Amino acid sequence: MPPDNHSDLSSEAASADPHRGRGPVVLLSLAAAACLVVAVAAGAAARTDLTRKPSPAQRAAAAAQAVADRWRDWSAGHIFPATLSYSTSLLTTETASRVGVAPWATCSDAVEPDFVGLAATDHCRAGLRATYLDQMEGVLYTVGVLAFPNSRAAAAFAARLPGGHTDRISLRPLALPDTASSQFGPLAGQAATASHDGPFVVLTVAGYADGQPVGAGQESRPSVFAPAAQLAGEVIGPLSRPVTVNCASRAWSC
Repeated sequence: MPPDNHSDLSSEAASADPHRGRGPVVLLSLAAAACLVVAVAAGAAARTDLTRKPSPAQRAAAAAQAVADRWRDWSAGHIFPATLSYSTSLLTTETASRVGVAPWATCSDAVEPDFVGLAATDHCRAGLRATYLDQMEGVLYTVGVLAFPNSRAAAAFAARLPGGHTDRISLRPLALPDTASSQFGPLAGQAATASHDGPFVVLTVAGYADGQPVGAGQESRPSVFAPAAQLAGEVIGPLSRPVTVNCASRAWSC
């Protein structure tokens, strides 16, 4: 009788079963296929997000943010042009020339002490100032732009300011050494205006170029300083002008 050879029989049985040991391979293949499906689905979703057009609300928010950022994105010369036009009480059109622009400053640097707390409460972001000299070279105007995060904050600040022409000064006069404004000190402000549009509040303070201070007994001459509101309008108009999101322009990512 031939000797028993169980090892040979076991080998033959294993080799005779073609499906033996293929379970793990099948499972791995199925797992890989599932991962591929998930990856394809995720890629499709990402492409959809990238190609989806912004909603009207998203467009409006982007446009509002673009306006609110102009105080930082525009140059000082763009915000405060070299010349500004105004009409006089004699119905003539004259030109105020820019004397100089203050370095970038905080709101607390730009406004009078009584208004520092109000500016902080409404989250004022920056206070920009420039001084102009009228065509007759007798009156100076400091124009100040206060930038706020949005229109709501700017409106809240403006609502607590003296409106129109007033003797209560909220903006610090900007005196620049060795210029026509060198005497336009803290006591030289004679009249002020305040206006609001969009996320900006524009303040002005006007006074005489010789630095004549405010004093009791002085004759009130509002017509002399009336151009201040016009100068403010010339500055705040372009600064707060609405923009439209144009997805066909390289300036916008839609």
